[in-house]
Amino acid sequence: MAKINWFPGHMAKSLKELKKSISDCDYVIETCDARLPFSSRNPQLNKALQNKNYMLLLTKADLADPIQTVEWIDFFSQQKSDNLVSVMAINSLYNAEVNNIRKRVLADNKHIIERAKSRGRRIKPIRIMINGIPNTGKSTLINSLIGKKSAQVSNRPGVTRSLNWLRAGTEFELLDTPGILMPKLETVAEQIKLSISGAIKDDVLPLVEVACGLILILAQHYPHVLLEFYQIELNQDSDYSNWFTSYELLEKIALKLNIIKTGGVPDPERTARRLLTEYRQGKLGRLSLEFPNQTTIFPTSL
Repeated sequence: MAKINWFPGHMAKSLKELKKSISDCDYVIETCDARLPFSSRNPQLNKALQNKNYMLLLTKADLADPIQTVEWIDFFSQQKSDNLVSVMAINSLYNAEVNNIRKRVLADNKHIIERAKSRGRRIKPIRIMINGIPNTGKSTLINSLIGKKSAQVSNRPGVTRSLNWLRAGTEFELLDTPGILMPKLETVAEQIKLSISGAIKDDVLPLVEVACGLILILAQHYPHVLLEFYQIELNQDSDYSNWFTSYELLEKIALKLNIIKTGGVPDPERTARRLLTEYRQGKLGRLSLEFPNQTTIFPTSL
């Protein structure tokens, strides 16, 4: 299996800048996708934190399976290191929840405020670094915290390209960092799941293979979705952990949706794009791609 080395030059440069800037920060908020909280984290970023207290924020929770999100919060809370002080989940639209984030950040940094008061010093804004891989909602979070549109927002990975300090009222100063994806994705499962979520651009992996990965997850964890949306009932005796059966299901979906080529044969490319779009937009329901207490069987090669 070939490894994806999707690490543009501007990201390599920004990672170096990030490591230099961390000493200027009091606190870190790391965003990850609630649908795949394990694969959408970057170990390089964690190593760069230099023991700064940080919050793990599971974004896009309105797109994820709520039961799995609760289990992920429990999982990470039990795995807490000395500097992982908070774990929260929030929706794609943060306005109703931004006050909860503010309160949690202030509580986590209460010692900084109290120290300034005890020394008779002016209480300075808490300096917060916000980071995460592309397309995990960093810019939307920042805009909600500052109360206006400042950071560029897009569903395309890698939009934020520079380190920017932004003022969020009198309480916070935010350091917006570029979305930095891990330079090597070690497993097929990681590659496919990040592609399904949109964190990896659609021109990196073949869309048909990515859609087959989504079908594999649906067949193993959400078979009712295939029945409800595509009228496909799974055979209990079949193995849905390989590309062959996933591709067969993709062809069945194509026929059910009448996405066909000349001659009446299924069009897998168009069907793959349709399936992925419907998943990413939440039209198939709230579905996770990773499960802390369940196993998903993936092929080991594409």
